[in-house]
Amino acid sequence: MPDADARVTAVMDAAVVRAWARLAAGALGRDRAAIDQVNVFPVADGDTGTNMHVTAREGARAVAAVPDGAGPAALLRVLARGALLGARGNSGVILSEWLRGLAVAATRGDTLAHALDVAARSARGAVAHPAHGTILTAADVAAAAALDAAARPGASADDVLEAAVRGARSAAASSVSTLAPLARAGVLDAGACGLVLVLDALRVARPRVTPPTPSAAVAAGAAGAGVSVATATMLTVTPVTLGLDMTGHDAIALPDGGGHRGLDAAHGLDAEHEHADEHEPGHEHSDADELEVMFVLRRPAGARDFPDGAVADALRADLAAVGGSVVVVGGADLAPDEDSAWQAHVHTADLAGALAVTRRWAGRGRVEPAHVRHLAAPDSELTVVVATTAPALAAELARAGAVVLVPVPPVGVAARDLALAALGSGRAALVLGPAADAVRAAARRLAGEHEDAVPGEVIAIDAPTDVHAAVVVAALAAAGDDPAADVAGAVRAALNGLRASATDAADAVGALRGLLDGGGDVVTVLADDDVPDAVAAGLDALAEQAGAECVLLRTGRAGTGVALGVEG
Repeated sequence: MPDADARVTAVMDAAVVRAWARLAAGALGRDRAAIDQVNVFPVADGDTGTNMHVTAREGARAVAAVPDGAGPAALLRVLARGALLGARGNSGVILSEWLRGLAVAATRGDTLAHALDVAARSARGAVAHPAHGTILTAADVAAAAALDAAARPGASADDVLEAAVRGARSAAASSVSTLAPLARAGVLDAGACGLVLVLDALRVARPRVTPPTPSAAVAAGAAGAGVSVATATMLTVTPVTLGLDMTGHDAIALPDGGGHRGLDAAHGLDAEHEHADEHEPGHEHSDADELEVMFVLRRPAGARDFPDGAVADALRADLAAVGGSVVVVGGADLAPDEDSAWQAHVHTADLAGALAVTRRWAGRGRVEPAHVRHLAAPDSELTVVVATTAPALAAELARAGAVVLVPVPPVGVAARDLALAALGSGRAALVLGPAADAVRAAARRLAGEHEDAVPGEVIAIDAPTDVHAAVVVAALAAAGDDPAADVAGAVRAALNGLRASATDAADAVGALRGLLDGGGDVVTVLADDDVPDAVAAGLDALAEQAGAECVLLRTGRAGTGVALGVEG
């Protein structure tokens, strides 16, 4: 058994890393609904468990794709990068950075205790305004407990790991008396509970692949097996456990500014600047019309226009200017010879401002489609995923409850992007965008790579233009008023009868007149921001003359393009 001074790669061989990745994703998948239920901070949007599960699952998928023979440090880097690229939500992004910190430390030969400390510091450094009592505190306390255990004479690596699990668990248990929103709800912090499961999965993974007893080794050798043994029996004997009741805690009236510091003092942590007021921008208080925006930035290996570490700082500052809950994770230190990658996250009421940030950074690298969702959207058994190029329309779709993908030129929205967003929801999904057949095929391929694929089918309907997406807004709004509504049926019915045309402001009236020759009950006009009001008024008058209702929407982008749709 390795002692506390052993390097991470001696504590976690390749078999342990592979087992850990699977176990962590599985544990978060098993408990995601329960963790979702206690998600009240920073926003009570009920998806922390799902987001952490999707993040861990994408990391595990990336590890599973690596051929045998890769070393533990390389696998940890793959795990971190897969989690980063697949991260969802605030806690998922933070988890991916924690994994990245661990991978960086393992690559340079740190001990387990120091690697956990690097992971905690890396995660905290990624958050613009860290709050106390969250996943960050759990990571801090786990690291402090690990360092304490490692300093004891004769300590083993397992002692260090078990201390880290206990530390994270104690931090999660104390979160209810630390954050006012948790205290009022009588629940533990969702992200902290998720990290407990991830750490406990590592504790379980080590015994699963520890060299077997002599009799088992003889049997394995006779069968031509390797040194390590991992069986389903071991999994049932040593399950990953949270070991905490997440709900049912007595409500506590905390003083303004946070809770106690007892847990931190016990571990030598300084929480002086972490007691964020619940109404501080970027924390629990959110604008009723606030959106979550996430995107991935990739930059070529060897890019030198920013000093080391400056990309994240600059991107974090840009996003802080348009919103709160800013988290930027990633970098070039996992594999300097590969393209670097960052995942960015912000809560904002200014979608146009956030998308302007994505376009600005597209000039410094490759920005993948932005994911937009409304933080106050009601929960639904069906996730709707829509692609649109119009920023203002994206906001309307998100308000109607959809997850919206907005391309950042020159990168478009691919079928795989839509399928990943659908699978990442944890529910059955309706996908609206171009090339529905390609989306369905991508969803089948991706579902085959996941042991815990999304329940229910992924329904894909062709919505090739922005005006198709605009028509979906009304269909979703109508269906949202009826919990028993057939959302997919309502959307399909609205799109089946749609006649659409894309034109310019100068030719818009003539184009609409041609569409109305076939009759129509509803006219949708999607106009770029530079289309004159007089043109919009003329289109409205023409629709009224034909006895049709006219719905006018601006795209939120410069230009004089006009997209027209006629229903009925």
